[in-house]
Amino acid sequence: MRASLQQWIYRIQGSYWFIPSLMVLTAIMLSQFTIWLDRTVGSEWLQDFWFSSMNQPDGARALLATVAGSMITVAGVTFSLTILAVSHATSHFGPRLLDNFMRDRGNQVTLGTFVATFLYCLLVLKVVRGGSVPEDASDAVEAFVPQLSLLIGLVLTILSVAELIYFIHHVPDSIHISTVLRRLATDMSAKFDELYPETLGEGMSDVDSVPTLINDFLHTVRSDVAGYLQGVDEDELMSFAKKHDVVVRLKKRPGDFVRRDELIAEVSRCETWSDERAGEVRHGFAFGYTRTPTQDVFFILDEFVEVATRALSPGVNDPFTAMQCMDWLSDGLVQLSQRKIPTRFRIDEQDELRIITTDVTREDFVEAMLRQLLPYVKEDRNASQYFVQSMQQVLEISKSQTLNSLIEDAVAELENARNGECER
Repeated sequence: MRASLQQWIYRIQGSYWFIPSLMVLTAIMLSQFTIWLDRTVGSEWLQDFWFSSMNQPDGARALLATVAGSMITVAGVTFSLTILAVSHATSHFGPRLLDNFMRDRGNQVTLGTFVATFLYCLLVLKVVRGGSVPEDASDAVEAFVPQLSLLIGLVLTILSVAELIYFIHHVPDSIHISTVLRRLATDMSAKFDELYPETLGEGMSDVDSVPTLINDFLHTVRSDVAGYLQGVDEDELMSFAKKHDVVVRLKKRPGDFVRRDELIAEVSRCETWSDERAGEVRHGFAFGYTRTPTQDVFFILDEFVEVATRALSPGVNDPFTAMQCMDWLSDGLVQLSQRKIPTRFRIDEQDELRIITTDVTREDFVEAMLRQLLPYVKEDRNASQYFVQSMQQVLEISKSQTLNSLIEDAVAELENARNGECER
């Protein structure tokens, strides 16, 4: 359940409707509250403030109608510019970066500001009325101009103009390659902090003490859906394993594509095994139609590689963008050299083995961050030289002998490929 909730929150944060909807609801409540204050308290107290002015019904209607019409027009233009920027960025940097732009809080708040101001002014405009004195005094209508509501509407208008100025700066800045890579690097560092070491219970320090039970997995759990494994609910699987006194061995990790009826987990001998028990294990896996970075740091690394390989393609021929990607990837390697990759074997509070995760090694990271780049880097002289220089700097900083050996192998592979081309 936790993994599914995590994915739901991720989708909500990447939507263009959630933040604007909250702002619209806030505008509706604010308009009703200020109108109520105008009706119960009155507006005479505003006359003592220099920044307030008493509006007549016709002037109030003109002001609110002008602001409302302008805001909905600007909202349409804002949305068009956002879609244009997203289209430009994804076509140049890769479609998998679409989520990064969709999750941009500045764009969401800008759209919500204009729509909320429009709706606020519309609701206040609805209650403005002019006075009339007909022949029958009982039918007289008293004029009502919500002065406080008008003042707040004017404040919202000023804020909307400020938001527009910010948005004009924000759009080109958000699609600048340096900004795109900086955001990816921030996400990468945050995900390293969150996942490594990632805990499914506490790590078993002595791998040799793992009982022979790990070779006695009698029950299999197969997926009932197809899609990408987006997350694993560690708490739910640990609870299941303790409740039934079993060991659960995971066969897939977040980011893997799972086909229907494909094996996703194995369970040790269970006295009451049934389809219902398999369903409990299956409930600890969250699937979706696309990869997400919530528990899959390799997705972020693949985004770096995608930007770099597109930049090195003959149609783009932008090695300097690829070099920037290498800079951030090299920083990621330095971070990995200072972290301990958690053991596969997870224990509960009583030091009982409960979960065996999929194996993640430093070799997997080098494969994702470096070796995927090699076929493209070797084709460009500037990029290949920069690649070697960056890795040499990483080797000077890194204290992990295992990681250093893998990096040296990747550099040697690149140099051998370059030397072979020169000989030909």
